[in-house]
Amino acid sequence: MTRAALLFTFLSSVLLSSCTQAAGAPRSEPSPMPKSTPTLPALTAEWTISMTHSGGIMGLARSIEISSYGKFTVTDNRSNKTVTGELAADDLSKLNELLASTAGHSAGKPNGRVCADCFIYDLEVHKNEERFVVQLSDITLPNSGYESLINQLRGLIDTALE
Repeated sequence: MTRAALLFTFLSSVLLSSCTQAAGAPRSEPSPMPKSTPTLPALTAEWTISMTHSGGIMGLARSIEISSYGKFTVTDNRSNKTVTGELAADDLSKLNELLASTAGHSAGKPNGRVCADCFIYDLEVHKNEERFVVQLSDITLPNSGYESLINQLRGLIDTALE
């Protein structure tokens, strides 16, 4: 996936999470988005998952996108590094298990707590015409039901960028 498409995904997640967006470079009109679901759908068909991991005191800006076939793209915007590849069968199996275990969880509601130096996790899952988006932070992650999934995705990012 190109950097522009990853940026579009990240900015869309931020806008859908009712956060403000800084003015940026103009971009082309996005294609119509699939309908958003309030809970993570059961993933029995082809799917795509993407996560942007950003923030913290060091201004981290990393992302990963994975297809149900195991193809992935990892980007570190700070170092301008992009890695593509295919997940090992064990990693893809683990990811499928984690996605299945989180199916049906809702996006939750912000708790109003603010953490200036927290990491932010923008998670987006596409399945057919369904789209699920959730934004979590270090504060909201532990009780969200998504912690294992986010940790797995973070690990995949770290491994790919080594």
